[in-house]
Amino acid sequence: MICYGISGNAFLDYHQFGESTSRRCVHHLVTGLVLCPALAEVYLRIPTKADSIKVTTMHKNAHKMPGMLGSLDVTKVHWKNCPTALKGQFQGQEKYASIALEAVVDHNLWFWHASFGFPGTLNDINIWERSSLLELVLNGRHKQIDHPFTLEEKPFKKLYYLVDGIYPSLSRFLSTETDPSTRLDGSFKIEQEAARKDVERGFGVLKLKFLSG
Repeated sequence: MICYGISGNAFLDYHQFGESTSRRCVHHLVTGLVLCPALAEVYLRIPTKADSIKVTTMHKNAHKMPGMLGSLDVTKVHWKNCPTALKGQFQGQEKYASIALEAVVDHNLWFWHASFGFPGTLNDINIWERSSLLELVLNGRHKQIDHPFTLEEKPFKKLYYLVDGIYPSLSRFLSTETDPSTRLDGSFKIEQEAARKDVERGFGVLKLKFLSG
């Protein structure tokens, strides 16, 4: 049901499972994954301050960008078996039904944030407005992982994410120059877009591992 997006009654003949039994099995599986200490302590958590220091140090060495937590972006996954009743909600400009994944990825391709399940008709801004990362920023919990850093000998306290030009102008976002007018702006555009390839590589590895074939 999770992998192929099929309905609960699809298992009636092969497994002799009714729809309600199938739904309960999926619910128990997902609940077990979320509550499993071995997974929750490693994967299903927000970064700690020690994590953020380690990640920003890595990005300072790899991209020459102090204070960078990772790259934020959205990708869309083809929903092959989308029910006809939902196609209008999930079929966007790609002309096929898709589900959107928002993620923050670091240089080592570690996913520090992931929100999955948004309809393919939504763009990056619509998804950001529904994001759990935005909630983390608004409720103040994001400040718990901030630490001071310097950039060109100026002190800063808020860590930031690399984003593309569609995202709003926020203190947490460092977007690219859409129309660089100076050589310095052009150089920054090249370096920012090169560093933001981390999240594209992360999406590529994820799709290759789970969607290939």
